[in-house]
Amino acid sequence: MTFLAMTLMVLSAADAGAKEQVSMRDAFEALVRLQGVSSSPAALRDPKNALWVSADLRKLASLPHLFPADTRSQEPATAALAGLFTRYVEDTRRRFDARETDAVALRVHTLTGLCFTCHTRESAPVDFDDTQKRLEALGLSGLPRAQVLAATRQFDEALVEYRRLLDAPPKNERGMLEYTRALQDALAVLVRVKDDAPATLALLDTLLAKPELPAFLKGNLASWRRDAATWQAEKFDARKASPEVLLARAQKLMAAANGSGGPFSIDERKDLTWLRASGYLNLALGKEPHLKARGEALYLLGVCASSLRSPLWWDLDLLFFERCVRENPKAKVARRCFQQLSDRVYLGYTGSAGTFIPDDELARLSELRALMQ
Repeated sequence: MTFLAMTLMVLSAADAGAKEQVSMRDAFEALVRLQGVSSSPAALRDPKNALWVSADLRKLASLPHLFPADTRSQEPATAALAGLFTRYVEDTRRRFDARETDAVALRVHTLTGLCFTCHTRESAPVDFDDTQKRLEALGLSGLPRAQVLAATRQFDEALVEYRRLLDAPPKNERGMLEYTRALQDALAVLVRVKDDAPATLALLDTLLAKPELPAFLKGNLASWRRDAATWQAEKFDARKASPEVLLARAQKLMAAANGSGGPFSIDERKDLTWLRASGYLNLALGKEPHLKARGEALYLLGVCASSLRSPLWWDLDLLFFERCVRENPKAKVARRCFQQLSDRVYLGYTGSAGTFIPDDELARLSELRALMQ
């Protein structure tokens, strides 16, 4: 269970006076405020907002003690987050203080995205407890509302919001950005949570019939539809499959998505296949957290997160790779995970002026290298 889920459970409690409950309420409201300001580049750069943005990030950084100590018994996304969340938030605050607002906006969205990712890791018989009054009080609408609904396991309600967003044609470039994000989210729910090929096909057919959508998006939709048709024809019941079968199916899907057989590449046209693979990997570890091939599954989850370069999962691949190294010191899989993490860190901090990696990132790499060797 992620911090947002626990926050909402506390918000629903009758006794709101306890110190921890107040702290949890503050943390949830901080997340919502940050999500709002990160959607406006001007607001994020406004000096008048600097103090409260930094303070809200500090509030979020106070939550890691709520994660269970045994990371290997958790769902993989939660395990990747446990123990790493504080540094992620603190690094976001450091970047905000350095006025790296573009990176901060993406990372703030990831804070909600991490909740979304954990809570869309597998299907659930019952959605998250209703918190409608709390959400209405926050005044959320559009994409933020849909994302919070999904992050709190209110999946059917979230899909209603996403479909409402997708029914309206985007009016400008910012609208197109939100439209594609809503589409990515809706697919994540339908594929990872619902495991529903017919509903996925129906959504894609509806969108392909819209003449106002741009050619680049139509190309992606057509590719996703082909993969969804193949998925439906397979009639594979993931809920009944063993962890080993799920792992093997995920590996097969990832190989098909990669195509060339070389280094894993990023191709949006294969997003649906990557979503299926990540869903099967999460389900495999959910069924058997101590799976013999857990290290390999964490490595593959990192690759999936890298290939699905959604703003919701910004840097999540690094968390999977780091968890892989920490759980498997000196193992071969740790070396593979460290190499992937190292490559992404160096690439992320390399630009036209050269490579400049912050000291805390260098310290993390040094620590993980020692574990890996």
